[in-house]
Parts: sequence; C-alpha cells; structure tokens
Amino acid sequence: MRSPLRTRSFIAAAAIVGMASLSACSPHVAQRGAMPDIDAIAAITPNKSTKNEVERALGSPSTINMYGEETWMYVGETTETVAFLESEVNERSVVLVTFNKDGVVTDVSSHGLAESRNIQPVERKTPTVGKKVTVIEQLMGNLNRFGKIGETNSE
Repeated sequence: MRSPLRTRSFIAAAAIVGMASLSACSPHVAQRGAMPDIDAIAAITPNKSTKNEVERALGSPSTINMYGEETWMYVGETTETVAFLESEVNERSVVLVTFNKDGVVTDVSSHGLAESRNIQPVERKTPTVGKKVTVIEQLMGNLNRFGKIGETNSE
C-alpha cells in the first residue's frame, strides 16, 4: 500500500512533466531585422528629409544599395515556430528609401508579405583541385605519416 506522501509527490512530478511537455508545444515568435514604425516612415518627406533625419527616425539600414541612386533598405520579418515544425512567416516588411547625390530623400516605398516572392536558390558545387579522398583513405594515410620513435624522416 502506498503512502499518501508518496502519492502526492508522484502527482506533483507528473503535473510538472505535463506542464513542461505542453510548454514545449507553445509557439515561439521571433523578430529578425528592422521593423520600422509606420509613423516614423510617414515622417520622412521626399525632396525634404536628409540621410541624418532618416537615420534618426528609422535607425541604421539593414543594407545599402550603392549602384545607381543610393538606396537604404530596412528589412525585417516576424516568424512563428511550433515545436519542431518549420517556421511560418507572419509578417514581412521591406522599406526602401532612395536618396539623390546631395543626400536628400527622393522616394520612400514600403513592401509587405503580400508582395514577396518565393525564390528557389540555385544549388551548385564549386570544383576543387586535388584527389577526392574517402574517410577510410584519410585514416589509413595517417598511419604511415609518423615514423618510429627515435627515427628521423630526413632523406
């Protein structure tokens, strides 16, 4: 016959394990990159705002395009992952701020998840010179690499 103390400790342990199991299934939300505030974006005025004003309002850009007109890009997204499943993108924001040669804003545009496209990267392998060696050949090759104690490998 079990004692009441032993039964209570078993129930408490089972409850802790159950809560830990359920918490592992709760979604994990992560934000990556820059998600500028809508009011901060609206404060940027084309043909008036400067780079310094944009940096004060939005912070440092995620990346800068230097080809053609200078464009600052603010890229960010919010993802949700449940347990071991693949993460799902809930929100994506890309803000493009284009400047003229004098550092004055010429255009501000914002793109969301609806405008994004799923691209497939091209998988290629870079060829290397030399002989392809298997793991076994590498291990066997190392056996003859070292001489006996006291011998020198000079010829």
